[in-house]
Amino acid sequence: MASRLNPFFAGLTLVLLAFGMHQALVATPPDATLGDAQRILYLHRPAAVAGLLMFLCNFIASLTYLRNRSQTADAWAVAAAEVGVVLATVFLISGSIWSRYVSYVWWTWDLRPTTALILWLLYVSYLMLRRSAEAGSVSVMAAVLAVFAFLDVPMAYVVNRWFRDNPPPMTTGNGLTPAMQFALMANVIGFLAFAALLCWFRYSLERREQKIDALHRQKATAGTLVLALPAIAFFQPLNGTRSVVFMYAGYIAVWSVYLGYIALLVRRMRRLKAEETGLGFKNGN
Repeated sequence: MASRLNPFFAGLTLVLLAFGMHQALVATPPDATLGDAQRILYLHRPAAVAGLLMFLCNFIASLTYLRNRSQTADAWAVAAAEVGVVLATVFLISGSIWSRYVSYVWWTWDLRPTTALILWLLYVSYLMLRRSAEAGSVSVMAAVLAVFAFLDVPMAYVVNRWFRDNPPPMTTGNGLTPAMQFALMANVIGFLAFAALLCWFRYSLERREQKIDALHRQKATAGTLVLALPAIAFFQPLNGTRSVVFMYAGYIAVWSVYLGYIALLVRRMRRLKAEETGLGFKNGN
């Protein structure tokens, strides 16, 4: 049943993403004051929403693991945390590009970006701890860290809703027009589906890796994820096109992160398949 749903959900996700990108880049007019660069919002806010939900999933899965030591819950925890870190990376990069556009600086140590950076560092630390060893005790320590790290999630949510310091909001005047609100909602839905698809893919790889590790232990035989973040060029203002340049910079940087992460997952899947073949292990047995 799952094998039938996966292609369908992947196709649905692509349709939702394509529709969202069309609304963001074609159907919705640019902001009257901020220009085309304001379209970064349609990548920035969906990444924030989906990232916070992934951290919530990590929190729930970590609590479940601490309660019953379920390997399934442990796999969901690491998958949600990893996808959440990718989304948080997108949030920080797109926010930095926006800050450069409106304030001519890449970063300010104000409350909103600093809280987001702390959240990102907490979950990067979680992933680093997960990779430090393969013993069961490490999973327990990582789950405890995840529970405490989640305390920063509601703080980040409240700060981003209540405080309006730097970078300035991605709207002017009375806020989003109805067309902008529709485009934003379309992209939030699309990227939530995209995050769920990535999380399922990463969970499947983690479960496969758990089975391979168990097989290694059975046969008495005796991986660090690196998120390659694209380098962001320091754009100089271009007469009449500066807003468009920053819009393209935001979209190229964000999709470089997403596609780079997908490429890493595909590479990991191929490595695990090759290892399974070498061990004479068939998936599902």
